[in-house]
Amino acid sequence: MKPQIRLAKFALVILTMGLFSLTPSASAVSDCQKAHGTLSVVNNGNGTTSGTITQAGRLNATTQAVFTSSFTPTPEPSTFSFTDDLTLTTVNGALRTHNVGIFNVATGVFSAINRIDPNASTGDFAGATGVLYINGRTADGGATFQAEISGEICFAN
Repeated sequence: MKPQIRLAKFALVILTMGLFSLTPSASAVSDCQKAHGTLSVVNNGNGTTSGTITQAGRLNATTQAVFTSSFTPTPEPSTFSFTDDLTLTTVNGALRTHNVGIFNVATGVFSAINRIDPNASTGDFAGATGVLYINGRTADGGATFQAEISGEICFAN
């Protein structure tokens, strides 16, 4: 193995260990709850989507996503990355996330990692942290999307 590759692997391991040490412990945040629900979205055609989350209890919400980047090619020819900001509006406040996603245009499958913004969220979600994951597909070329949403929300005390 080339010395540069070994050095790169070693650096990746050290970086990963460092990131785990920055993760708050479960004892530091006392009110973390699992999230799970169904997301249905319509592409508004203007760089936004809107929809609803159901079967999610406290996270039942209307949604609006605003794309913050255009589709960026990846090494896989039919898969593109993108970023967007998502707002989930519930009866108890708004949860805001910043997202990084990938979308395979050939299969219609997509996935996104959504980091909760504790400073932009309001009501019960003010100060909340955590990550949501969205996995789904479009069956009509991107006019509508169906997905599962899951993750964990840690509410501020």
